[in-house]
Amino acid sequence: MGRYKCAYNCETSSDSDVKFFKFPLFNPRKLKKWLINMKWKDWTPSRFSVLCINHFEEQYIDRTGKCVKLREDAVPTIFSSADNTQKRKASINPRSKRHKPPAVKASQTSPAQPPTTTDATAKRSVQNKESRQTEEEPARDKDPKKSEKWRIIVDEGLMKIESFPHFFHGDYCVPQDIQWAPDDNVSKEGEDPENVIEVKEPWQWLGLDVRGPLPQTLNGHKYVLTVTDYYSKWVEAVPMQSCLPSHVVKHIVDIIAHFGYPLRILSRLPHDIVHKINRELKDQLKVAVALVVYHQQTGTADLITQQLIDRMVSDLIEEHAADWDVYLPAKVFSLCFKEHSKTKERPFSVLCCKGHEPVQSPRGLNYTYSKIRESVFVIR
Repeated sequence: MGRYKCAYNCETSSDSDVKFFKFPLFNPRKLKKWLINMKWKDWTPSRFSVLCINHFEEQYIDRTGKCVKLREDAVPTIFSSADNTQKRKASINPRSKRHKPPAVKASQTSPAQPPTTTDATAKRSVQNKESRQTEEEPARDKDPKKSEKWRIIVDEGLMKIESFPHFFHGDYCVPQDIQWAPDDNVSKEGEDPENVIEVKEPWQWLGLDVRGPLPQTLNGHKYVLTVTDYYSKWVEAVPMQSCLPSHVVKHIVDIIAHFGYPLRILSRLPHDIVHKINRELKDQLKVAVALVVYHQQTGTADLITQQLIDRMVSDLIEEHAADWDVYLPAKVFSLCFKEHSKTKERPFSVLCCKGHEPVQSPRGLNYTYSKIRESVFVIR
């Protein structure tokens, strides 16, 4: 999967030679400053989101080393204003113009170009390729283990979405899709209550993800199944030998036996996989309801916990490649018994020490499944 750039009207949209920087997802205070300066309303960056170097003042850029880096206090400040976007609103079609740099258009309109132009273009291409190689090599030498070889298994249809504000932005947004935040702070008064589902209690709404394939352990495990309680931030993570529906169902049944039935479980696994999981859950639990619901917001309803899980998995395979499954329970224990940066409480305290009683039968819903899929989840 490629990187997804998130600044509107950035002129380096198709320039692969420009340096890009990821959002500081693990530094909430710094991330807040970045997002305030971008002035986008109701948008959260994913681990694929990046900003190019042109959005940073020179004082924030460190060019002393082999690779260009951002300084610790770097904050992006150079963005197109809301007034400028309104002037360009009508005639932009990103699907037809995306990834077509001006040089390509020129070659189409004037096929008989002077030889000097062709030579100059070829020379620039060679120079750009060499600069990319020299820039990438130090990064590989610095830490060869950091390249992610695993991924979160999701519906491929989500990867084709060009702009979905609650999951990720596939590329630069068209002007009419942008909601600019007010000058003081982001306001949620404009949210349609009909399309919002509030998570108000522990073990109501859960998120289901599968990560892999990871380096195969001596026990044959290659995947990690995670189930997260959006309210308490409690995480269940178990190793799996494969990501077949039957393997997923086995662990869901064990989790329900211990913690009881949630309202429903959200998942971004492919539609057909979700259907097979529900069918096997009905057979094994002897229930008539579909417990797992397909939803694109599965990974972003609780973004901080997802980042913690991603980092946990990356650390595991880096430190214990051959037996990461043996160390997984200790890592999950650490997550659940450490104060969460969002709630300022330990997930264990919220879920297990405040009188939560496991529900022994499927719970009724006030929403249809189509309503759930269309709604935005807000954690109170």
